[in-house]
This record gives sequence, structure tokens and C-alpha cells, in this order.
Amino acid sequence: MAQEKQTPEEREAELARREAALAAREAQLAQEQAELTAQKAGFEEGKKSLLNNGDKNFVNAKEKMYDHFPLTVHQMDIIIGVLFALIALFLVLGVTHTSFFGLFGG
Repeated sequence: MAQEKQTPEEREAELARREAALAAREAQLAQEQAELTAQKAGFEEGKKSLLNNGDKNFVNAKEKMYDHFPLTVHQMDIIIGVLFALIALFLVLGVTHTSFFGLFGG
């Protein structure tokens, strides 16, 4: 766009045209955002319906099991890691025919 000498009326008309184009683009983006939100909600609902078979009061069995323990996810991860380490230790000790108490000088 060349910076020509414009009269105030032409400048106002150009600004009004740009504002109308901007408003139309904002409305289009708002509509696209609403469609995307609806699509995402539909996807999440469809994903949940694979598990719950349409039951509104469905709670995942794993979530029910974890609700019995007043621990954070990080604490549960630590406990699971320690248990896996112990399993690995006893597997190694079993394969090498080493006594667990022999590790402590007994």
C-alpha cells in the first residue's frame, strides 16, 4: 500500500474497512475455536464411553484401588520402584545361589 495523500474521508473509509475485516476474522476464529472445543469434548466423551459402557457412575477399577491409599502418585511411584528393585535383588540372589543373609556377613 503506497502512502499516498488521502483525504480524511478516504482514511476513515479505509480504517472502517480494515476494522470490518478484522471483526470478520475474529468471528471466524471464535467459531473455529468453538468447533474445536466441541470436537475435543466429543472425543473425550467417546474415549470414556469405551470403558464405561454408558454408565454415568462408572469409576475405573484402578482408580478405585488407588483411592484406598492416602498417598500421592509420586509416593506410589517410589514404593513401586523399591518393590521392583527388591524383586530384581532376589532374582539375582536366586540365580547366583547366594543367601540373602549372607550379604550381611551371616
